[in-house]
Amino acid sequence: MYMFDVIEKEMAIAQAVALSENMKPYLQLEDAEKTTLLVKALANYIERSSTKNTTDVLQSIEQLLTTGNTPQALQRALLYMVTLGVDSAPASFRTFTTGEAARFFGVSVATINNWINQGRFQGVEKGERFKQARIPENAVYTAPTGANSTVAEVAQRYESEQARLGRNKPMTAVEELADRLNTVVHFEEKYGGTWEETLAKKSDLTPSEARDAEQWVSLLKFIEKRGDW
Repeated sequence: MYMFDVIEKEMAIAQAVALSENMKPYLQLEDAEKTTLLVKALANYIERSSTKNTTDVLQSIEQLLTTGNTPQALQRALLYMVTLGVDSAPASFRTFTTGEAARFFGVSVATINNWINQGRFQGVEKGERFKQARIPENAVYTAPTGANSTVAEVAQRYESEQARLGRNKPMTAVEELADRLNTVVHFEEKYGGTWEETLAKKSDLTPSEARDAEQWVSLLKFIEKRGDW
């Protein structure tokens, strides 16, 4: 992580302005469509990676592109990125477990793991075997329809709906245990027996089985610690 003092920040921003100004004559000779694609890619990066509210800058970029002022749109994107880059405040992202993500999306943990494996979450890499993945709030989920949403947006919608329904209270210890037990029962029904009778005996698990095994072992450890198995 590079740190900037006040003078260095001003120099970096000034250089971004100078660079983008020097590029304008060249960009005017280039195919405008190609430059527009570059600006759109930068706008997508800004939207997906920034922890700040990007509405204003993205609307500004879109307006400049719409009016055909592509060089100015590129300068706007570049300036925003440099300004963010010299900011001394560290980026802070919440991360979610696959269980939390499953709750937000209304699916099973196995489905979340499948989506990760399929690359449906941009910015999330498949974890190592038996290691639970962590999903950052700025990760972008691509639905089968092609629509994109950040995990933070999905989480916010879920939490708002739970609040509306009066279900935003934390789980009690009993409810949490019951939730874990229900998931264990699901795995036992899926594989036709207990952990020891099924996946624990296999030495060569498929990717899907490995993800299920990871969660199953974690659940059993949790229940064992509670002493309520």
